[in-house]
Amino acid sequence: MKPLQITLFLIANLIFITQSTRDLHQLVFGGQVSVLDQFDPEKLKARAEKQIETLIADYRNVNDQVRNLEQGKKSKEVEDIRQEHSDLYEKKNALRSEISEREQRSWELRDLWLFSSVGILFIVCGAMLYRTGTLWPGFSILVSGFTILEYWASPTFFSGATAEFHALLISKTLLTLIALGLLYAFWRIRVLPDHK
Repeated sequence: MKPLQITLFLIANLIFITQSTRDLHQLVFGGQVSVLDQFDPEKLKARAEKQIETLIADYRNVNDQVRNLEQGKKSKEVEDIRQEHSDLYEKKNALRSEISEREQRSWELRDLWLFSSVGILFIVCGAMLYRTGTLWPGFSILVSGFTILEYWASPTFFSGATAEFHALLISKTLLTLIALGLLYAFWRIRVLPDHK
């Protein structure tokens, strides 16, 4: 079991240390805004609003205006209205996009902490089982916990090269450092008489 533990320890170190370096880089340099944002004032205005309730109220107002303009109109008339009131439609799209993005961020943070907590619980339970002499089940649960923690603390692999938003990035950095601490804590407590 000792060679397996050493191998997994080295792999986990490699993953968590390189990941924390990447996260720290993103925290320092990743928050830059695009120079193209200046050409989309409605998007900038929506992004600058701190309260989501204000964005929702603004969206409700704009949406009602659009509905009133389009009510009872045929598709050709609606196209003309969209061209005539393009600013109103741009504002509606910018508000909708910002509200959707904030909802997504909220869900991501919730899931990050929920599943990472499960991973940490697995690590603690696995370490306790391992320490009491139930080696293979404890080690399996422990590895599962680190895998869950790694998955949720890792960069977003499945949505392209988008940078995480600041709160998510801080959370992932913190979880990566917690994972490293737990890894070294387990390494320290795992020293038992060799069990085959």
